[in-house]
Amino acid sequence: MKKILIIREGAIGDVVHTTNMFRAIKDKYPDTKIDYVTGKAASALIEHDSRLNRVFVLEGKDYKYLIKLASTLKKEKYDLVINLQTSVRFKFFAALIHAKKLVTYKKDFSFHAVENFFYTAKQVFKDIENHNDLILEIPPEVTEKVKQDLPADKKIVILNTEVSKTRQGRKWPEKYFKELALKLIEEYDCIILIPGSKEDFEVVKDYENWHENVRVIAGKYSILESAAVSSLSNVFVSGDTGPLHIASAVQKPYCIGLYGAAPIGRTGPWGTNHFALSADLDCIPCNKRKCSQKHDDSQTETDPCMYLIEPIHVFSVIKDNDLLV
Repeated sequence: MKKILIIREGAIGDVVHTTNMFRAIKDKYPDTKIDYVTGKAASALIEHDSRLNRVFVLEGKDYKYLIKLASTLKKEKYDLVINLQTSVRFKFFAALIHAKKLVTYKKDFSFHAVENFFYTAKQVFKDIENHNDLILEIPPEVTEKVKQDLPADKKIVILNTEVSKTRQGRKWPEKYFKELALKLIEEYDCIILIPGSKEDFEVVKDYENWHENVRVIAGKYSILESAAVSSLSNVFVSGDTGPLHIASAVQKPYCIGLYGAAPIGRTGPWGTNHFALSADLDCIPCNKRKCSQKHDDSQTETDPCMYLIEPIHVFSVIKDNDLLV
């Protein structure tokens, strides 16, 4: 298998979780050329990756566009296509490329997503080995650029307060983030960074009023630059989101994932230096987008499973494990 194409269009966190798969192939077969098809946002994270030969950016998902793209990719004469999408649309797309061999991903919640993607490739490459960490490659010049904006004399904690609008069950209360931020500043005199997209800025812009050590960086950086900022931080706290998984793959920060409905065993931060917290409820992980235990008279807009993870729980993980020492 000298020429391989990987297809994964989904969420950014999913694409991050596939990196161990092509890393393992390149470790064992360094002469193999690996191309990747993905969405625009995720492509920015992997387009500079030395383990990949070329990254194709999906400009659409309708059948007409996919047929046209498949016609182009067919000319590459791939030995293997690894289709990591489960939809009929992308199975059709992968088949049209006419590789010598085609393997398709099957979602299995008994594995972590990293393992699930890895085992898809292992069907073909029997001797590859998975890694217990993730590595995203960030160009040094990108890291140097954002480094100029960050203090060199203080520890840095990133509190990722926002989640996708369709995943509100993964959101931790704003007041909890504020309480944690103030406690960390009091104890460690650290800098708190609040990241996010340009759309998130309007929601989080006033968080700088919490304390002079709190800085809002939402909308300031590209996705790759944000990854570089994470690589220069010490601790990253977040619900189950793409930024959490990016941070878990840039090596330096200790990541603390806050988990409600989502199963830790499936999407917890991958790596030995990371932590995941969840509430002690019989109903979790339900993996549902809408909480069946939440009522209209609930004391908070946050789902109960997230509300029961308190700031002291997160602070204790940081303090007891000397993450900011």
